[in-house]
Amino acid sequence: MEATKKSKVMILIFLGGAVLLAVLAYFGMQSLGQEHVAVIHDVIGAKGGKVQQILVVPKEESPFTESGKGNTIYKIDYEVEGKAQTAWYRSDNQSSIIKEKEEWILPE
Repeated sequence: MEATKKSKVMILIFLGGAVLLAVLAYFGMQSLGQEHVAVIHDVIGAKGGKVQQILVVPKEESPFTESGKGNTIYKIDYEVEGKAQTAWYRSDNQSSIIKEKEEWILPE
């Protein structure tokens, strides 16, 4: 095989591998987000609540003082017996070593 043709093939293989890894990472993160939403619905449902809204918020807008790159913080608005409540969930994304433990802040 010619050197120039070999170079082009190697570049295409490298780019194809990079695209494949990006697609796998995207679907992995999407799946993890769906898993967090399922956990939120399970925990709120176990308390007799019905989830109204789930928002991803930055650490500064949450009651959590610590959070790393490997955490996602959710603000959950839900209803229990006709009463509006707000819960907070700091998830563990398994994507970084800079993270805090999974934690819930629920109203009493």
